[in-house]
Parts: sequence; C-alpha cells; structure tokens
Amino acid sequence: MRVLRSRTILPLIVLGLVLGVVPLALLSPAQARSQLPTPIGQDPITAGQPYTGDFPDPWIMRLGARYFAYSTTSGVPGQMLNVPSLTSTDLRTWIARPATPDAPAGDVLPQPAAWAAYGTTQPADGRRRPLQGPWAPSVTKIGKHDFVLAYAVQVAGAPGTLMCISLAHSPSPYGPFVDSTAGPTVCPSRGAIDPQVFISPSGRPWLVWKQDHFPAKLWTQPMDLAATGVLPGKKVNYLAKVHQAWEGSIIENPAMIRYQKRYYLFYSANSYATSRYAIGYLICKTWKGDCHRPRKKPLLATQGLIAGPGGPAPFVDTRGKLRLGYHAWDAGAVGYSTSLDCQLTLTCGQRKLHVAKLKVIKGGKLKVVRPPSRAPSRGVSSSASTWSGSCSPGSTGSPPRACRTSGWR
Repeated sequence: MRVLRSRTILPLIVLGLVLGVVPLALLSPAQARSQLPTPIGQDPITAGQPYTGDFPDPWIMRLGARYFAYSTTSGVPGQMLNVPSLTSTDLRTWIARPATPDAPAGDVLPQPAAWAAYGTTQPADGRRRPLQGPWAPSVTKIGKHDFVLAYAVQVAGAPGTLMCISLAHSPSPYGPFVDSTAGPTVCPSRGAIDPQVFISPSGRPWLVWKQDHFPAKLWTQPMDLAATGVLPGKKVNYLAKVHQAWEGSIIENPAMIRYQKRYYLFYSANSYATSRYAIGYLICKTWKGDCHRPRKKPLLATQGLIAGPGGPAPFVDTRGKLRLGYHAWDAGAVGYSTSLDCQLTLTCGQRKLHVAKLKVIKGGKLKVVRPPSRAPSRGVSSSASTWSGSCSPGSTGSPPRACRTSGWR
C-alpha cells in the first residue's frame, strides 16, 4: 500500500479532537495515498520564541551570517502555519518568525495560491488555510530583492487530492511571500510535489521536482529568469527514480547543490512514518541530469536517538563547509500520534529539525562527519535568546535596517 508523507492538517481535525477521534470516514481518500494519522501532538509555534518541535521537510538558506529555515505546514490544531519560518546564527537555537500585520502568527505564506482547495472554516486572523499543504517549501534568492518560495498545494476542483506546484515571491527572506499565479506552475495528471528552484551557472533558474505517482521520478526543467514559471515547450529532464533496495518504492524531496565543482542531488526514500526512511544522494554530471549513485547504502539513516531522517536541505555554512538540514523522529516516537495522551509522557511523534556536517572524500563521495548525538529536547532553556522587544519588525515583515544584525538572533 502506498505511503507518502502525511504533511497535511485537515480542518476536520478540530472536530476529531472534540469527538476524541479523527473522522477519517468523512475524508475523501487522497489520490494513491493511504490515510495516515493526522499530527495532533505537535508543539505550538510561538512567534518570536525558540522552537524545537515538528518541522517537517525543512529547507535552509544562508544569507550572510544568518540562516533561514522553512517547513511544511505545522503547528497545533487551530493554529497551524502554512509555512513556518525560523532563523538562527549558530544552527543550534532556532527562533520562530515574529508575527506582523502582514504575516499573522509569523506565517510567511499567509495567502497561498488562489487556485488551491480551501475549506469553509478559516483562521480569524485573515490567513487562508488550504485543505492540503503547503508541502515541502523551498526558498531561493533570485535577485538582490527577490526571493522565490516554491511549494506544493492541493488543487481545487480536481479529482481526489491532486497536489501541484506553485510559486510565491517576496523582496525579503522574512516574507511574507505573495503568490500571484493564475494556475499551477507544474501539474501533471497525478500531481507534482517537493519543488526546489536551483540556479544554474548561467544564472537561469531550474525547477527540480517530484512526479507524484508510481513509479515516482525526479525531474528538472528550465524557468524564466524571474522564476515566475517554467519555460513552455522546453524539455523536462529526468534525474532519478527508485533504484536501490533500501529505497523501497518511494523517492522524494529532491534537493540539488553545486559544491566543489560537483552537482549533488539529495533525496529521501522509503516510507516517511517508519524508521526505514532515510536520505541518499547522487552525483550528477550537470544540473540537467546524468546522475549516478556513488554508494549502495543511505548517506543518513536511523541511528542512535534519531529515526527515519528525511527532507534533505543542503547548504554551505559561514565557513564554506557543506551542511545538510533534515528532519527526523526521536527514536521510540516514530509516526504521528492518534491521541494527545502522548503529551503526558512527552512521546508525541514529531519530525524535528537537525543539521549534519558533511565531508567530501575520495571520488567526490560524501561522509557524515558530525552525526546527531542526541535528539532535541522538548523544552528550551530559559536562557535561550528571543526576538528583541526593542527592535520590532517593519511593515514588510523584515526587521528595520538597524535591527538586522541584532533582532533575530
């Protein structure tokens, strides 16, 4: 039975909590997906405060000495964020984006695509919550004052639960991002998810994505220079599909980076809600493809106090070292809970944010040189830094110039 990432929170979850059970019988089955438990034991995301909870399918981008992280929709029922965002300067303490008038609750995508599927119950703060998604967002710098957020969301009026790709732009990585698309950017008959905008050596953006059906495949295709869409009539280039035994029947989360003159394509494989989920990579001849797997085992798999790592997000740190952001379950708490009882024992399943350090070895192969030694705690020390109250964010969602080196820290 097909199992894909349950990255969604349905409006019926509120009814489910009242009744003590999620009314799955009322939900239309997702196309080619099984109905998996809805995350109901997540930690709340408090704007402007440190966060260590559920942060699935993360994306990490560095600008100067600051790191920005974005994830699939997360939060607690009734307070879900479409796209949560965190910042850090040390890759250890992550601070949730402060709430601003144009980004209520700190949501960097308060208004997803107009063509997405929405329910009748919506947040009172003016945001709009799709029925499914946003999933696996990535953010890429396109110009000096232009950042593009690529994500997947459910298409309104389509049979089943068709997920397709959209694009939103902002002059700041703090957002909010504005989606002005009239329709999906990429939307094959069975859907497309897990997008990344990769900048080629010529400066042209390319959209990397997963075709959402069996057998799943990873693709890339050229975009216009402003990254507002893909170029019509241009070839869609094949990158990869399931190939090795550990991958099971699922490959997803493609993420490409050029490092030391090589193109690395990271991916997740197997079933996300199990300890078999893991991260692999390919070395590609160019950003257009011709990729091969340099090893027969995952680069990062269940070990120690983490389980089921996935959602790879490669980036280069301030010292020029290759890093890999990813999510993972705490060992012993794999999969989302179906009851809030787990909160009594602090064992609710959450896909938490981790960062690994990678090293290039012979032949361009990669090695994890700093694997996780322990899982993040559920709590945060009272000494953890927070948003400085004397330096409020500007009306566009980004801190004023005087605050940009001391506000989010």
